[in-house]
Amino acid sequence: VRQRVGIIDVSSLGKLDVRGASAPALLDKVYTHHFSNLRVGRIRYGVLCSDNGTILDDGTVARLAEDRYFVTTTTGNVDLIEEWFKWWLAGTGTCAHVTNVTSAFAAMNVAGPRARQTLGKLTDIDLSSPAFRYMRSVQGMVAGVPAILLRIGFVGETGWELHVPAESGEYLWEAIMEAGSEFGISPFGLEAQRILRLEKKHVIVGQDTDAVSNPLDTDMDWVVRFDKEDFIGRGGLKAVSERGLRNKLVGFVMGDGLVPHDGDPVVLGRKPVGRVTSARLSPTLGKGFGLAWVPIELAQEGSRIDILVNGKRFEAEVTLRAFYDPEGERLRE
Repeated sequence: VRQRVGIIDVSSLGKLDVRGASAPALLDKVYTHHFSNLRVGRIRYGVLCSDNGTILDDGTVARLAEDRYFVTTTTGNVDLIEEWFKWWLAGTGTCAHVTNVTSAFAAMNVAGPRARQTLGKLTDIDLSSPAFRYMRSVQGMVAGVPAILLRIGFVGETGWELHVPAESGEYLWEAIMEAGSEFGISPFGLEAQRILRLEKKHVIVGQDTDAVSNPLDTDMDWVVRFDKEDFIGRGGLKAVSERGLRNKLVGFVMGDGLVPHDGDPVVLGRKPVGRVTSARLSPTLGKGFGLAWVPIELAQEGSRIDILVNGKRFEAEVTLRAFYDPEGERLRE
């Protein structure tokens, strides 16, 4: 994925079709970000919160038409989010219709420096950066199959997520593998994806967050738009903002090749003050790295923290930037 091109099956992602004249207002209500002003053909990352501001789920929202959105959710939460949308619609009399289309679509992510050349052999869609920019969506034919193409970058490289009719999933997978063979295409799985996304400092809801995490302390304050008159969780998040953060999710890099375990404590002296949520060995950095919750006073670029691994303390350095391509240049190539 970093050097050539990879493909991963992401069919298990939750997928919701939201349409109707009131669809923009519904999404503005349930997400912390704006979606009524999202232009057709564009994509925006979104976070859903409960009434008190804690994170329920995250995903992408693509606007396919003025009255139609294609929403992705985390794999295990699609039923919950479908119910959540319908709960906030109940009794309003508004024109918005939410359909769970998860099983109707197969999906795959094709990413890497050779992703454009691979897919370019299968479609007449112009995949060049000026024509198909990052965080844009297009509907068209790929290998003769109707597809929704989302240009997103969860793994940190130029790439497209393709959503196609489920019955065509295996055929399209094989067509992409054949098209990418000259570029050294390889399937990759969840463990590789976890390392790739971790190098980009992307949060996995439920892994790096818990039942009390909110977008402000998970370093995603940019998705919270207090200029909106109202959205679910606004009051709780406003209270957190006014109170100030007590803990924050940060990146860390170990001083050597040691890799902490998920759940290892961050300690001050011998006192646990935080915890590691995700940790791996980075092939890019050649060091152990990951994400951890720390007290707000330690959540500064370059701060030193101690992590207790197998009963011994090891020092790590805090970073607030992505470990790989922090400016996102690779995503936009």
